[in-house]
Amino acid sequence: MPKHAADVTAPRHSFSTPASPEGPAVNVACVEHLIGHTLATVEREIILETLRYHRGNRTYAANVLGISVRSLRNKIRAYGDQGENVPAPASSRGGDPSRTWSPH
Repeated sequence: MPKHAADVTAPRHSFSTPASPEGPAVNVACVEHLIGHTLATVEREIILETLRYHRGNRTYAANVLGISVRSLRNKIRAYGDQGENVPAPASSRGGDPSRTWSPH
């Protein structure tokens, strides 16, 4: 009998579950590429790629990431201080509406 809860081997959960109200299913192959990287590195790459996808729009990126715009701006400032190439916001006029965030 294990003495601590940590001594019990927890069942491995699959990340390829069907889409749920919280969001789409996660591809296991995608997650496997993240193994071996620090959480800070993974977070930075996800944030920067989300910003690129939304052409630098901080509001859309923050909504998709589930963080406040202020938190996103703080992270962006830190990444810039570390020498990262942070996408600049695109023009507020025009753009591709199919690549914007919508709560519906």
